[in-house]
Amino acid sequence: MSEAAYLFGPAGWSYRDWEGTVYPGKKPRTFNHLDFLSRSFDFVEVNTSFYRIPPVKLTSGWVRKTEALPDFTFWIKMYQQFTHQRKVSRQDVSDFKMALEPLQLSSKLAGLLVQFPYSFKLNTGHLKYVLALARIFQEYPLAIEFRHNTWNREELFEVFREKHLIWVNIDQPMMSLNLPLTSVLTHPDITYFRLHGRNRKSWFADEGRDARYNYDYNALELNQIARKIKELVALAKKIFISGNNHYKGKAVKNLLELKKILKS
Repeated sequence: MSEAAYLFGPAGWSYRDWEGTVYPGKKPRTFNHLDFLSRSFDFVEVNTSFYRIPPVKLTSGWVRKTEALPDFTFWIKMYQQFTHQRKVSRQDVSDFKMALEPLQLSSKLAGLLVQFPYSFKLNTGHLKYVLALARIFQEYPLAIEFRHNTWNREELFEVFREKHLIWVNIDQPMMSLNLPLTSVLTHPDITYFRLHGRNRKSWFADEGRDARYNYDYNALELNQIARKIKELVALAKKIFISGNNHYKGKAVKNLLELKKILKS
């Protein structure tokens, strides 16, 4: 059996603290951030879609900016009304799908990243909600991320396998009832790893997004993560690996280091 393709990408690309760290300090007005990232990465996660449904004009712009990059794709984070407030209106669903259309028609939509909060624990009602949401968006690949360890159950993995849903293996600080880093494949072709960092001090603190994801993995930690990823290399066709420890470009640094480890 052939080994899986490793695909690397950061969570987001438009951060002020990336100027002069990830991106050149001085650059022309026509600087294409996505083109720049494509030299090292295979995809990006879109964070803005979590906060508001992007207009078609914006998603069409992403397609235009990556026209010369046929293999470069986007994972779109699902709108927070669907995952955190759990309010699903027909209008929001229609608008969200319309926003995806330019990416889907150009074969640049890798799938939807469905991220639920730590407070979303496994129970019958919550599982029914997840599966109902999956039916609404069944025409897209769905990567579903949980933060709470109650979801870490073989019975759930079997449900995901039956529905061809992608279980997201996440690395986060090991504290409270946080889900540990797993190495689980539930989709016939695709698995997903997301690295959030291990900033225990700020993880549950009300210090803002940047503080929570301000973490630089050391070599030992990256090698541990690489071993978990390699457990699935002979089983999946594609392994997406995302870095969400974005503050001051640490995700970019760590993804490049991890790529070197995995491909050595």
